[in-house]
Amino acid sequence: MKVLANFFHQIGGMFLFARQVKRTWLCTLGSNTPLVIEQVGSVGLRSISTVCFAGFFVGAILVIQLQLMLAQYDASAMLGGLNTSACIREVGPLIISFLLAGKVGAYTTAELGTMRVTEQIDAIRCLGTNPLQYLVVPRFVAIVVSSLLLLVFGLLIGLFGSMVVASWLYNINPLQYLQSVPRFCGGWTVFCGVAKSAVYGTIVASVSTYKGYNASGGAKGVGVAVTECAVYTNLLIVFANTFMSILLDGMHEIFTMVVG
Repeated sequence: MKVLANFFHQIGGMFLFARQVKRTWLCTLGSNTPLVIEQVGSVGLRSISTVCFAGFFVGAILVIQLQLMLAQYDASAMLGGLNTSACIREVGPLIISFLLAGKVGAYTTAELGTMRVTEQIDAIRCLGTNPLQYLVVPRFVAIVVSSLLLLVFGLLIGLFGSMVVASWLYNINPLQYLQSVPRFCGGWTVFCGVAKSAVYGTIVASVSTYKGYNASGGAKGVGVAVTECAVYTNLLIVFANTFMSILLDGMHEIFTMVVG
């Protein structure tokens, strides 16, 4: 029970911290733009190579697995649409969020945690600057924005990788592969992918900044904060994935009933 109570205490602290960051950002909207742009570039440069590499092989793996099933029903013509839909709706946002949690989330926690234990954050406050505005808001916004931008790059690379593997292993023409994509990937599919990426990016940003900003106990405390950031981020992303899937499916059914 103590572990469960501590878990919910941490979740509540992250939620309140994220709300405070949001208020700080809205109150200082525009003044942090250069810092946000700088952080977006930093996050993107640290993650783009990993996202592209992972996206290529994720697309390839999905093609191999789906083709094994579709070939049994002579439905290989649907391979491109099903693979792209799975990448956009589920696999793409999930993989990219895990990569962000492992690279950017841990880095942000360690960076802010080091500033906290070496009293740099206290020094910034003593100079009359709000640490949330100067340190946390740019990193928070940059992680959320970068998750959406990296999703686009990752999906494009994944689509390219899936076409290469489909052509190389199964002799499927790239044009034939792309023909089925519009059938399975409409506006709703794109909306689901973007919504999930935004939620997962917010989770990564909330957990990493919260853990780093509230780190204590010297170098050991920073290490503990980084470990907890990885654990909480992955757990919350899995929970959010389940909730978002149920919510979006329900919204789609309601929308279909109303429109239909």
